[in-house]
Amino acid sequence: MKFDEYAQYRETQVHEQPGFPYNTYLCTIPLDFDSVAPHWHDQMEIIYVKKGQGFVSLGFERHPVCAGSIVIVPPGEIHAIEGDGNTRMEYENIIFSLSILGGSNEDVWFKHNILEPLRTNSISLPYPLPTEGKMYAEVKAALDASDRACEKRLPGYSLIVRSNLILMLHALFIYGDIQRPANKKASSTHIKNVLIYLREHYDEPLSIEDAANIAGYSKAHLMRSFKQETGQSFVSYLTDYRLTAASHLLRRTQEPVTAIAASCGFESLSYFIRKFKARYGISPGSYRKQRSDAEGATSKLSSQLAPDSRA
Repeated sequence: MKFDEYAQYRETQVHEQPGFPYNTYLCTIPLDFDSVAPHWHDQMEIIYVKKGQGFVSLGFERHPVCAGSIVIVPPGEIHAIEGDGNTRMEYENIIFSLSILGGSNEDVWFKHNILEPLRTNSISLPYPLPTEGKMYAEVKAALDASDRACEKRLPGYSLIVRSNLILMLHALFIYGDIQRPANKKASSTHIKNVLIYLREHYDEPLSIEDAANIAGYSKAHLMRSFKQETGQSFVSYLTDYRLTAASHLLRRTQEPVTAIAASCGFESLSYFIRKFKARYGISPGSYRKQRSDAEGATSKLSSQLAPDSRA
């Protein structure tokens, strides 16, 4: 199993389940994964932080978030999620297709003022939403009501979810800037192509020349553009992505460290261990044991707190 199948929100697996394309995922950093690498998808996403604090990046601009933060990610927007390194962050991912909002050809106003700005990512919203004022209160109430409906999924729950999404959009339109096209820098399509290729081939040898050919750039242009877009050099970004993939495999499999290093694109075991220590502060073996112990303790605590099914 490649890392992207787990960490990139299962983009090709469960976003578009048959039926009602609205899904929620409860995630914890660093227990589930240390970070979610920059990615995007055709669905709209809402990141709703429940506990702790961390960072959400949109278009490679990093924004601090904490309990209560709500970040609305339009379709096609490059985004990433990471912890702050000190505290655990628990958050809910809400991912849905714009198709559930309706918008027939007869509803010209809704299509022009709401759906098209969302679909084309031509909106201007604060990241995260400010927690003061009516906009936040109404958006939060709508999301909480949708969560309650999804807990039981009684007949007709999809009507409740759809209605609350419309109420959320109403709050954004009335109190925010959803109706005004955003004057913001668009992410480079060429760099997106490099990121797609990297995500699919990170376990293979990749060079700056390879990335430049994919982007259709010269080597110098690629290095300059990649740094401008992502804030990292191509080599640094690739190494970080591989290390994140390796940390996932260390937690979720019993594969030997040597096999994990090779499967994540590291040709030298000593180089992998050195880079892993530099990022995580401990060796891969110690990391695996530490995370296994932490997850075991969490599982034990949850079982102790759970009500006795025999009662």
